[in-house]
Amino acid sequence: MDTLTPLSNPTSPLPRLVRASRRGPVLHETPLAPAPDILGLNLTRGCGHQCAFCSVRASPNYPGDELVLFTNTVDLIRQELSGLKPRAVYLCPGSDPFPPYPTVQTATAEVVEVLAAHGVGSWLMTRGDVQVSILERLRPLADRMRFTIALPSLDARAAAMMEVNAAPPEVRLELIARLKDMGVAVQVALDPLIPQLNDTPEALNPLLDALAVRGVNSLTASYLFLRQNIVEQMRIVLPGDIFSAVITAYHDGPVLSSTGLAGARYLPRSRRQRGYATLMALASRHGMTVKVSALTNPDFSAQRPITQPAPSLLAAYRKSLGMVSA
Repeated sequence: MDTLTPLSNPTSPLPRLVRASRRGPVLHETPLAPAPDILGLNLTRGCGHQCAFCSVRASPNYPGDELVLFTNTVDLIRQELSGLKPRAVYLCPGSDPFPPYPTVQTATAEVVEVLAAHGVGSWLMTRGDVQVSILERLRPLADRMRFTIALPSLDARAAAMMEVNAAPPEVRLELIARLKDMGVAVQVALDPLIPQLNDTPEALNPLLDALAVRGVNSLTASYLFLRQNIVEQMRIVLPGDIFSAVITAYHDGPVLSSTGLAGARYLPRSRRQRGYATLMALASRHGMTVKVSALTNPDFSAQRPITQPAPSLLAAYRKSLGMVSA
């Protein structure tokens, strides 16, 4: 067991960091990847950021007050990459690669270095405060990385409620500037948008202004979805009137499922459409493009003819080893 000093002062007690050996394959398919040659990798089980809207944190097998760091990830990656060559690896679909623990951030840097040595890119999505020493360590690999910074609001009060131990908004703005200075490809995810909390022009304009100053021209956006455990998490952190307003907005929304995601209640389609249209109009004033997440808006996808699915990179690899795919 290992308890570490956090990188910044948390607003909520951090989970206890423990170490464990990983069993089974490291690389896996993920619905977050846009192509079959992009795989996922989770460095940890659990997350230190404790975001109220986190669907992973709301899952039945979430480790609660522990953050489990897998200690043998690098060795296993090397073994798998001897016979498997993805274009990129997404870190981390079920956690965050830069939680407020120096040891985990160092482990992330090691993984990025190993992937780069094998000619594989790293796609990293974070709400974290990345140590300057880690950024400098990664600087030589700038052309092998792609960062998505999740930043749904500049409002410090909203961030403290919803993204409990994530980096404050101003720290994430500074991270964006540092990454762009390093020559790293950066986009920003307005995720999640929450009705009447951070999707109004009054909330969006200051954020878009700040991003424009830092040269951001590409955004992705996604509205909050609800499952019962997420509702309970939000009930704890939101003031009663705000919680009631948010839940009421979802009352008539559809229950939808998407490939790789369990069913959840979504904001009514027309309300999401209006919200995204408002965001796009505001962003266009800054020359920014906005891409709406297809994964969390499954009812936006056009019907497509049934075609032969793309072959699975992992399935072919495991078949070559005589392994049965799960």
